[in-house]
Amino acid sequence: MKKEETNISSLEDEFKSKLVADVFGNDNRGKVPMDKVMMLIWKFRDDPSVVQFMAQFVTRHAGRRDVFDGIEFYLPQLAHMIIHLEALWDDAILESFALIIAQHSIHFALQLNWILEGAIEDYQPELPNGEPNKHFNALYYTRCVKLLLNIERCVVYGTPRKHELQRLYEKGQITKLEYDTMEQADRRFNAEQLTNAQRQLLQAGTFGGNLLYKRLVRTSCCSQKNWKTRYFAVSERMLFCYNVHPSQGGRLIRAMPLDGADITETPSRDAKYDFMFEVHNLNYVFRMRAANEEERKRWIHVLEEERDSHNLYPYQIWSQGKSNHDEHSQFMKDLTPAQKARYDFFKNQRDFTRNLTNIAEELRFKEREIRKVLAPKFVEDTNIPSCVYIPLCNSSDIWRRVHLPVSSETRVFNTNERCPVVVYFLTRRGEKMLHHRGGMKDVNLDVAEYLHLQYEVPESSMASINEEESTNLDEEMNNGNLKTVSSMLWKDEKTESERQPYDHYDGDSPLKESHSFDRGGRRANDQLLNFVRDNLVRIPSKIKARLPHKQVSMLGKMPLHSVPILEHRNTEEDDDNRSALSGANSGSILVDGGVISKTEYDGIDDESIRRATAFICRGESWAKKSERMLTESLKSKLIDTEATTEVSGVMIKSNDDLRQEVFVMQMIHFYQSVFAKASLPIWLKTYRILSTSKDTGMIEFLIDTTSIDSLKKSDMFPQSSNLRDYFEMIYGPPDTASFKAAQRNFMLSLVGYSLVSYLLGLKDRHNGNIMIDVRGRLIFIDFGFAMGMAPGHEFSFERAPFKLTQDYIDVMGGTDSACFAEFKRLFVAGFEAARANSQIAIGLVEIMMYKSKFPCFSGPRYGGDKALIKFQNRLMLRTPDEEVRKKALGLIEKSMLHFGTWAYDRFQLYSNGYAM
Repeated sequence: MKKEETNISSLEDEFKSKLVADVFGNDNRGKVPMDKVMMLIWKFRDDPSVVQFMAQFVTRHAGRRDVFDGIEFYLPQLAHMIIHLEALWDDAILESFALIIAQHSIHFALQLNWILEGAIEDYQPELPNGEPNKHFNALYYTRCVKLLLNIERCVVYGTPRKHELQRLYEKGQITKLEYDTMEQADRRFNAEQLTNAQRQLLQAGTFGGNLLYKRLVRTSCCSQKNWKTRYFAVSERMLFCYNVHPSQGGRLIRAMPLDGADITETPSRDAKYDFMFEVHNLNYVFRMRAANEEERKRWIHVLEEERDSHNLYPYQIWSQGKSNHDEHSQFMKDLTPAQKARYDFFKNQRDFTRNLTNIAEELRFKEREIRKVLAPKFVEDTNIPSCVYIPLCNSSDIWRRVHLPVSSETRVFNTNERCPVVVYFLTRRGEKMLHHRGGMKDVNLDVAEYLHLQYEVPESSMASINEEESTNLDEEMNNGNLKTVSSMLWKDEKTESERQPYDHYDGDSPLKESHSFDRGGRRANDQLLNFVRDNLVRIPSKIKARLPHKQVSMLGKMPLHSVPILEHRNTEEDDDNRSALSGANSGSILVDGGVISKTEYDGIDDESIRRATAFICRGESWAKKSERMLTESLKSKLIDTEATTEVSGVMIKSNDDLRQEVFVMQMIHFYQSVFAKASLPIWLKTYRILSTSKDTGMIEFLIDTTSIDSLKKSDMFPQSSNLRDYFEMIYGPPDTASFKAAQRNFMLSLVGYSLVSYLLGLKDRHNGNIMIDVRGRLIFIDFGFAMGMAPGHEFSFERAPFKLTQDYIDVMGGTDSACFAEFKRLFVAGFEAARANSQIAIGLVEIMMYKSKFPCFSGPRYGGDKALIKFQNRLMLRTPDEEVRKKALGLIEKSMLHFGTWAYDRFQLYSNGYAM
């Protein structure tokens, strides 16, 4: 037993050394591999000095698009560690890091905001129905509430010196390197101010005292409750209720958000006792009794002040008889135009997102027969602020402002427990910027760039540029003499070349450069040395000790590969780099008064696509549908030709926790990137999923697809109910180019989803959860059952490694066909690539299962480390390399025509009506 523990410890230490070598070694070549950075933070989570060092190192490079994309890709893991891991540390290291990044991109701040809102619901003291929350955790709950408010403050206050630095850079008075260094220092200072100020306020105390109270649950029948003496405290627009004073070991019983709450004296007709007052919001009613009239008035005054206080203003240290109304009013007046604009946008975007998801929530309580009638009206009545967007994107994706909904095209999917709704919007880009000098128009601004230009409004102190100077600056920028916003917001890897390499640095003293950093033959890359020099920090001993030797490789038998995350952006070169098509999504786009469509070419002829469209899209492809919506909107004068217009679709959901699906899609995206790096043509469709709370969210709408269940129920589907007959009907005889192209599309997608189904333990794979597109590719959806979790649990029918039916085999031409042979070859190659990149994948699972509430990681069946052990076993890490191919082929053999797969499809047919 001791020997096995020693081996595990040795392997863990070797893994850490590999991580350090790959991030900071000379072979790094200037990259910042965010997958390994995240693993370093996780593996050294017991040493805050290492975490601090890594956070500062990433902050330095966060202005590079590739690094920022990585930060956003691993945001679920970062947020999970901030909430659950850092709560036990003395210093808010990762929280400060997140606040620094939030100042760089408002989109990042919004994404983190929604993660925290879900966590607050997880750990709140009681459920909306008044029942105690079994997952209540006072530490996590209060931490999330405070961090949520700090994010908003960070966004709104921004970086005060940015405009001054921006102008100096535009005029060539400072270099890009100097701009980046000073701007990062500004952001870091702001983050530290927020966290330090909050700690000081917490130490100072809050307004509170004992009250008699009676709780009434609005969703109940308001059953009789007894009066109880409890200690109440007011802070951060929250009303906290403890059994006794916290200083006496009091336990938080419940908490009520004061935002939007009604605070009133109890009407005399309902007041059986003197000095009663009420606080109630959508879910709760607190009825309380003060000792006298003066105390009641003071409590009502304090609660109203806290409710109405500005989100950004730290809570008041209230004192008896003192009104803060004048101070609060003055604070509101002191907000600069830029701060007010950012606050309005941040609030409007969250409200817009909430209003959208509320449509699905309201509809699910309506009769199923009238949902489709009500939905378009609900969409049409949705308030759309002047500047909001659909947040299913990265900060570096193209900005598209939501202009108007196309309410008549709204689609409703009726289910027993939910009512998902697909909503279409006209979105615009390339519009004239409100605040940018000269009214800049650029169709290819990304989200971060657009919001930077739109809401970094020059303050009054900076508004001394006269009209003549502004015109001159515009001319210089147009002539290329001034730096662009992209070069100011984002930097590329060439920025590092501005630095002189520091080969003579000992790594101990931030000021000493007299000794060669060769002690023990260890070498660090210039990236690390420059960072240490510029930031005056020490390299933590646990990092320094693991820096690679000059001549000795730290890599073991299985190298630790970096996996660049594949981003789905248009990479085609265009003569006009401002072309709208260079960032267009699928479908049609309105440019300069004309509608242009983008078409995919893969060897399938137009006639075959037309036949497939008749089955899958009811005769109207997404390109044609979006073209029709754009044309009708133009004729109706709902849009003009001053900007580029597109149609964007989104599915909104409620009563559905999408956070596990977000994680599974992240893992699918990871494996898609693994296969791409290995130059394998394996196909997977990754689409955006956004969880906006514990039970609401948005999903990117999949175009030109339908479920296999719906396809087989079509009146035109072959009577044999066989997919092979469908392929021949749509794409032509087996010897035609179109059929072969569609067959290959099918095979490549089947390889991808077979691999991720096995690796990630995806279950519930009935034909309602498997889509097919007009080009013959499969797309798996709905990942409520993952990591081995299955309907029926230990009694599940789904025992096969993955779904491989006779239907699928027939499409490929049978087990003796060349197509099936290619399927097997790619499956084995894909599995070997996944296995070679197993350490990062295991790390991602490890982080997310730490104190997780995901169904696939919790409960007696899947909790603890059960899911992780099964995941490691599926990766066959203990299998000798020479035996992996044989075992991978064995997975195919075991999956073929598996009885459990047939039985589960049969069960779904009889229980839910899904076609086999």
